[in-house]
This record gives sequence, C-alpha cells and structure tokens, in this order.
Amino acid sequence: MDFPFVKEAIKGLFSKSSCDMYPVKPSEAAPNYRGRIVFHPDKCINCMMCERVCSGNAITHTIEKTEEGDLVTRTFYLGSCTFCATCMDFCGHGAIEFTGDYHMIATKEEDLMVSGTFLKKPPVKKAPAPKPAAAPAAPKAEEAPKAASAAGTVIRPRDDGKPVQVPSKCVYCTICARKCPAGTLTVDRAAKTWTLDEDTCVGCGTCAEACPKKAILMPGDEPVTVEAAPAAPAPKAAPAPAPKAEEKPAPKAEEAPKAEEKPAEAPKPRDDGKPVQDPSKCIYCTICARKCPAGALTVDRAAKTWELDEDLCVACGTCESVCPKKAIIM
Repeated sequence: MDFPFVKEAIKGLFSKSSCDMYPVKPSEAAPNYRGRIVFHPDKCINCMMCERVCSGNAITHTIEKTEEGDLVTRTFYLGSCTFCATCMDFCGHGAIEFTGDYHMIATKEEDLMVSGTFLKKPPVKKAPAPKPAAAPAAPKAEEAPKAASAAGTVIRPRDDGKPVQVPSKCVYCTICARKCPAGTLTVDRAAKTWTLDEDTCVGCGTCAEACPKKAILMPGDEPVTVEAAPAAPAPKAAPAPAPKAEEKPAPKAEEAPKAEEKPAEAPKPRDDGKPVQDPSKCIYCTICARKCPAGALTVDRAAKTWELDEDLCVACGTCESVCPKKAIIM
C-alpha cells in the first residue's frame, strides 16, 4: 500500500511551524492599532463629551452622592464599542487612551468592562467682596484739572479652571453657548449679557476654543488689561460761513477739459468692526452667508449682490475667515 503523505508527515515533525505561536508567543499589534481602552479617571472632568459622541452607546456613568462631592464611575463596554476612537479625539484632557492590546476574547461580560471612579468636588463659591467705601465728592468741573486716562482693569483666569469673559472683546455671537457640552452658558445678544452657571460648568474649555474673538480666558492664558473708555470729545463750534465767491460762468462744453478716469478705491475697514465687501474680489459663492452664525448676510449669486443686515451682525469675523477670495475686510 502506498502512503505518499507519510514522508511529508515525518518531515513536518522535525521542521519549524509556519504559523505564529499565538497565544504562547503573542505578536505586537500594527502601528496605530486601536485595541483595549484604558481610562484615566484622574484626568476626567466629567464633561460627558465622550458619551455624546459615542456611536455605539458604549459609554455610561453612575453618580453617587457623598459628603465630599459626587463619586463618578465611568464605564466603557467593549462589547458595543466600535473602536472608532472618536471619544479619545473629543476628550481634551487625555482621559481616554487606546492601546495595542488585542487580547479581548472573553467568556464573561465583566471581562469586557473598563471602568474608573473619581471624586468630583462641588465648586467652591467665593464670598462676595466687601463693598468699597464711598469715594469723596469730586470737585466742580471748573475747579478740577484735566485728568489723565484712568488705569485699566486687569481680567485674570480663574483658579478653579472655569471660563472668564472679556467683555471688551466679546461680540455676543452665542457660539460659545451653542458649543458648550454642559449647556452652562447663556448669552443674550440683544441685552449684551454673558452668564455662566457655576454648578453645571465642568471647565472643559470648549467655549474658549470656539470663541472667534478669543474673549474667554482659561487657566494658562495671559491676563487681559482692559483700558478705560476714552472721554467723549467736546462738540466743535460750527465754523463761520465763508463769504460767497463771485460766480464765474461755466466753460462751454467744447472748452471743458476731459475728466481723468480715476481707478476705483479699495474699500476700507469700518470703525464699528463689521465686515466690508470688496466687489473686485468677491465671486458670490455664498460661503460667508452660510457660515454666518447670526444670519446677517444675504448673497445672491445670480444678481451679484452682497447685503449686510446691520442689526443682526455681531462682527464676529467668521465671514472673513471662511472667504476663499479674501473679499471681506474687517
């Protein structure tokens, strides 16, 4: 009887395996492999941004009230996780990390749970500052000398990591309030008010990153000095009427010199900070109108018109930053 496979079988007994010896000898994962999640609870600020962006609803949390504060436990269920790493991308404090560990075969559901617990202390409410003593009465206008410009007010970042508004830079465009993941900001464009809810703010810094005018300070930012507004200038006296010059007859049409055609002057920025269109550069692509957070721009591509609603515009500068032809001047 012929056994052709016997020779190959005996040869295989004394040769090395062509397969990887897994799991006896694990091999390293490929570069940028997204494997088992590692959660760093000491870095988490409980902004819940990871839960909002998780497509598989694989992230949950529980809160236990204690005397020292809220005991937060965040859990990642790897059985529902798609390992897209979106949660890690949106975590601004590095509390979520994807490793190269691909050993996730489990017989128990508990083995696919990654969790961590941290204590979130309640915000420290500072006592209101004492009211300053009443200033002495100012001298009469005719007796007071000309005063120098008042010293500026310094706005500094807070010690607890929460945002601080710089009113002189803020245009109340409401972008920070719409981007806040905790819904802790309230901005009233008409009343020019910016309100922070101390209890719900988690200090994630999303509002400062989204602010187009850099009007929000966070820890690590430099203090901003706000100078006092200059005094309004005194009204100028009306000039005396000039004597009427003798009227000379206008030259005849054939004698009048031909006027030289002047090139169109480039538009100049406005004093109130609102955008100005440069018609020579504009291609009426409507990008500025679509990106305007206040809906203050109307662009008609067919009619080649660009209109600004003065009442709605908050001079945030978004239209200028998105214009591909640099046809908007601020």
